[in-house]
Amino acid sequence: MSTNTPTPWRTHGFAALIALTGGHLARGPAPAVSEADRAGLLWAVPGLNIEAVQQEAGSGTQETRALKIGFIRSDMILQLHPRVPEIRSAVEAQLQQWQRQQQDMQTMAQSLQNELRTAQLSPVQRRNKENELQQTLEELARFQTEMWSPGGQAEQKEQELMKPVFDAIDEVIRDIAEGEEFHLIFDGSVGGLLFGHKDLDLTLTVLDRLGIEVPPPPGRER
Repeated sequence: MSTNTPTPWRTHGFAALIALTGGHLARGPAPAVSEADRAGLLWAVPGLNIEAVQQEAGSGTQETRALKIGFIRSDMILQLHPRVPEIRSAVEAQLQQWQRQQQDMQTMAQSLQNELRTAQLSPVQRRNKENELQQTLEELARFQTEMWSPGGQAEQKEQELMKPVFDAIDEVIRDIAEGEEFHLIFDGSVGGLLFGHKDLDLTLTVLDRLGIEVPPPPGRER
């Protein structure tokens, strides 16, 4: 496990980020978190090897073995990001175009089926129509797989358009992790994190560094 380079990844098209930094607590102020809260947060992350992470954090005094932990809410970040609505509109426009292509192939297949069922055809004509129908159905099945399956073109298109947004978020989180010496930063929006103390929430910090204004709660003036 590297202790110098944070390791970001994305799940379901959203940023799911864990950052690991080197071996001691930050010198600056850190939020006060009770042992119960810390234990609750760590327990709530399936598969996390706490002993291994504590070894990464250093050995020696109790202070050097403590972990500095934070989390973000990527759903909130994406909801407030000004580029996301435009990107989603572009994705939706492309999806609608592909859906029209699929509908055209389905209409063609239905027309051929109706013709085979009702038209008076010679054996040669019937055989040709049957071959044409088979080819159309194969093209339709191939199109559906290429477009809509996991990792297909629809998913790739969304990832392509969202990449600049994700990259900017990743960079900010890496800067926070390295600059403030966080050992772990979780994404609370993608599952696995069942509890996180509010003082560990870095979402507003990320939004601020992205230059995104957070609107005040309803009924409350800034």
